[in-house]
Formats: sequence, C-alpha cells, structure tokens
Amino acid sequence: MANRSKNINMFLMDGEVTGKIKCTLSNWTGLIFKIPRIHLGDLKERPEMKQSGIYFLLGHDDEKRKDITYIGQATTRKNGEGVLLRVQEHTRDNHADYFNDVIVLTTQNNSFGPTEISYLENRFTQLAKEAGRFIVRNGNEPNPGNVTEEKQSELDEVVDNTITIIGTLGYRLFVPMVQGLSSDKETAATAEELLYLKRKSKKSNTEIHAMCKQTTEGFVVLKGSMIETIDSKKIPSILKERRAELQRTGVIVDGILQENQLFNSPSYAAGFVLGMHTNGRIDWKDTHGRSLKELEEKM
Repeated sequence: MANRSKNINMFLMDGEVTGKIKCTLSNWTGLIFKIPRIHLGDLKERPEMKQSGIYFLLGHDDEKRKDITYIGQATTRKNGEGVLLRVQEHTRDNHADYFNDVIVLTTQNNSFGPTEISYLENRFTQLAKEAGRFIVRNGNEPNPGNVTEEKQSELDEVVDNTITIIGTLGYRLFVPMVQGLSSDKETAATAEELLYLKRKSKKSNTEIHAMCKQTTEGFVVLKGSMIETIDSKKIPSILKERRAELQRTGVIVDGILQENQLFNSPSYAAGFVLGMHTNGRIDWKDTHGRSLKELEEKM
C-alpha cells in the first residue's frame, strides 16, 4: 500500500526554529514536543508535561563521532508530576553528558497508561536499533507488555506518526541508510539498484570488491564490502582519520566493513574503500559495467 500524505502542524513556541516546537497531526490526539535541554524548565507548568509519555534523549558521541539516543517512558506520579520531571532527572545521572535535545511524546487527553507506554518504549527502541543510525543507550530491551491486537493496531499508528514527525524535525533516528536490502541474499532487482567497485590494489596486492547504493542522502558503502587497509600517501586527511577510527572501533575488521557508511560524494565513498584519492564517478559501476558518470549523463 502506498504511503498516504500527512499534514503536520508545527508551532514554534519561541518563534525560533532552534527553540521549543510543538507538533500535531490532523485527526490525531498525539502531541510531540521538541525541547532544547536548556529550555526544559520553561515547560514545567504545562499540563501535558505532567502526563504519561515517551521521551527521547538526543545527542552526539564525540569520541565515536556518532549520534546517540536514550528512549524512556514515564507515568504520572502521585505528586502530579510526569514525563518532564523524569527527563529532568536525566540531567543529573549518567545520561547527563551527551544529550542536548529532548523529544517528548504524549497525548491531548493523557490516554497513555502503563501498558501503552511499555509497548511504545519497546517498539521505538527496537526500531532505532534496527535503523542503526544512532547509538542506542538502552541497556536492556524494554518489556513490551501485553496488548490486545486491537490495541496494538492503535499503538502502531502512534509509532508511525511519531516516526514521521521525528524525521520531519530532522532526526533520522528511525530511517535506515538503505531501504529494502536483504541482509542475507540480494534479489536480482536489488542488484540492479547497486553500484560496484572492483580493483586490484597495488598496496596490498588484494583484489578489492565493494558495493554502494545511491540514496537521497548520498552514497552508502554497504556492510560486507572489502576495504583496503593500507592508506596511500595522497589520501584526503578526513578519509584517513575516518578509516583509522573505524578500524580502531571494530567497524572495519580484517578489511571487511561491518556497518553501512554514508558519504556525500561518490569519490569519497570510493576513496574510503581504496584508501586513496580517486574519481568515484568512474570507479562505481552498475551490473552492466556502466560507470556512474555514464549513467548520470543518460538521465
């Protein structure tokens, strides 16, 4: 079934795109707030923040050079406080060092009970891990709880709407780098969509084989591709640093890429694979041997 169009309403609560944002969808009772950490205290009197809800702590791991998140839940407490107080507690615990933004999901009628938020926390955590964009700081898999099939259908709509809004806010937490690729075996249709690089390396005397997929974001070198582990003298410094970092952190093991890697240009994608400065528009070819340059010129 084709995706349906959606009308997202975004209210800039401070009149600034970098400030607090309230998001709603037509004919949906959900409420989503994007809140910079430094403005959490501004919302302490809002009734929505005293309700049950799901929250996403969002930041960046400077050492690993990767975005990071923690997904949690909160119910309304006996003292009348709710999801905002739980988020504020994280400014003083072991999550305090990394997050700068928070996204809160609640409802207009405070309809999330313990069963609902347990299911949502589990589902969001699972989907974030599957997407592989962010480091997910949740240590244990949240308990999904027991929901009826009718309730699950309702909550899955909440999940879909939330994912749409979070993506619109600029966080690709749930967006895989590549869509529709089988981790075990490529279909013939998928193979036609990929670009391939094959070259004998003079540095290591190894024949390098790599795969890439062009997406709306750029060029993704795919997991399982071979990576030349020896740098040439003329490799761009940014690629040299990235290759070294990924070998140090175990993303490149024995010359094999363990995670998809996104690049803005085909030349940087090819240079990453070969450990050298190169022209990716010539290096990357389809299954028929046509270079990316040739393919683009025929568009």
